[in-house]
Amino acid sequence: MERKLDKSKVPLLQKIFFIAIYAFAGTIAVTHAYSHNYSFPETYEIRREFTHLMTAPNRETDNQKPMITECFLTGKKVKFQVVYDSGFYYFIFINETGSLSQKNEFPMVSAGTYIIRKDARSGAFNQIKIFLNNDPDTFVRISSYNEGSMLEFSLFKSMVYKEILIPISINKLITEPFETIIKLSDYIINWDMLYAFYNETENKFVMNICQEIDKKLPTLNDSDDGAQEWNGDFVFIGNSKENPGKGFNCSGFAKWVADGIFSAKTNRLMDISVLKKKNIFDRRDTLSLIYEDERDPLFGLDWTRNIAMTIYELDNPEREIRISDVDVRDYPYEKYSEDIGYSIANLKAILYYLTVTNPGYIYLGSVNGDFGKDPILRQHYHVVVFLPYIGPGGNFYPVVYERNIKRPIDDFIKKYPRESIHLVRIKVDKNFSLSVIPPSFE
Repeated sequence: MERKLDKSKVPLLQKIFFIAIYAFAGTIAVTHAYSHNYSFPETYEIRREFTHLMTAPNRETDNQKPMITECFLTGKKVKFQVVYDSGFYYFIFINETGSLSQKNEFPMVSAGTYIIRKDARSGAFNQIKIFLNNDPDTFVRISSYNEGSMLEFSLFKSMVYKEILIPISINKLITEPFETIIKLSDYIINWDMLYAFYNETENKFVMNICQEIDKKLPTLNDSDDGAQEWNGDFVFIGNSKENPGKGFNCSGFAKWVADGIFSAKTNRLMDISVLKKKNIFDRRDTLSLIYEDERDPLFGLDWTRNIAMTIYELDNPEREIRISDVDVRDYPYEKYSEDIGYSIANLKAILYYLTVTNPGYIYLGSVNGDFGKDPILRQHYHVVVFLPYIGPGGNFYPVVYERNIKRPIDDFIKKYPRESIHLVRIKVDKNFSLSVIPPSFE
């Protein structure tokens, strides 16, 4: 998951890199407060103003009360406070958030919060933690390292970068713009992942689909092996017989959502027989192939891929469709495992990255892991729908639906802590129409 350096090569790499970077470090340290592409709530003006308090003797620091001051750079206020805990002083700078009608709100976990740690005994600064958005597990942490510093980057609890060398000491970084950190680390860190800007097109399409699904969730019945056939009849997926329960299981629910895209283009629903097709020759060779008829261990993988390829084909009628056209294999911070996907533990970071770098998609996921007995096989035993989008305020909404239920993503991750998830993508637009629910459901 993480990008890190070979420690055996650090001394030599550090010397080479420091020599090269110091040649121009002075020219970038005090440039403009914001990157042209990335607006980050800077506080270096205030941090410089309070340097004398951060370097003051302990007896003065102990008596320091919280203070609120105006930041000329942003036009908003910044709250400064000092916390002592377990032999360390923490100097905290929090930006004011909220609209013009909601002043004096200073949430600790918000973009631009700096937490600077000083050893009470030695007086040395040894760590800076910077929150990057309103998620407590998305931050940059910088620690002292020889004559410079070492950076690590956590994205929604996934440590995407570790041991990144910064050729400036913490003593200097505590008063530098955040843009300095970006420029001194972009030789390896892709900071574009933070450009979570809302737009009126792709993100709104996904958000609108969520709203449409939410309206009809209370009308849905739950039924094992249940789905809607191409003509709207409720059937069992396994034998295509009539389903008196007239409801969905996880696979049927995923088809129902995807049919909202498919039917808007075709005026019909997808054919279950097409979606049940086994893509045996497109899979890697595993023990599971021996148990295709007995266990159908890769049903969820085939089902989600077939749905995505069926919809993809509508927009690409002239080309031969491959599973690589719909598989998510381009997340750079974890190696994609063939027919397995990625760790569910990193799911939130994965969906965020996909949404920021390529908005306007929904995703079908196939949960897989060791399953059953005699033998234990890796089976794709559960199907989930993900509709991630960036909201108008720039916040990330990783919406999760599993079997007719809308579930918080953190709860979903906790539910499957050791499993993997294979993802396929489906492009969406303004055209979306969920199938009509029979009157008996209303």
